[in-house]
Amino acid sequence: MPVRPSPFRRPLAYIIAALLPLLQGCTLPCPGDSPVIVTNLRFSPSAFDSFARNTEIRYTLAAPVKVSVAILRSDSEAGTQLVKTLFTELSESKGVHAHTWLGDTGQGRFAPAGEYTGVVTVSSQRFETTVRIFHF
Repeated sequence: MPVRPSPFRRPLAYIIAALLPLLQGCTLPCPGDSPVIVTNLRFSPSAFDSFARNTEIRYTLAAPVKVSVAILRSDSEAGTQLVKTLFTELSESKGVHAHTWLGDTGQGRFAPAGEYTGVVTVSSQRFETTVRIFHF
């Protein structure tokens, strides 16, 4: 008695053949691909008098991660210097976050007027935004 092929084999082959052209444009995530985890990074307000008020560094996280937040200042003579570390390896959930910076240094003094950079680091990814301090 001859062996009959399964009636399901042939339709499955047609389905696979029909789907292959559609899959050619798709790419699977690779270890080197890293989605943007931090979005909407900004200071609010983006310029402030630290003698009168403070500012917030705000951002949105696409997933729960550990973040480090620091304030830096670039100077033509001294180069880039750490002004203050706000957090190191802080566990945060997915969503919107805000942290206050008083406009002070790590030594508790008022930072001088000028432009500063807020840096949010997640793993090896670094995200930056700027803020200006002025004094009346």
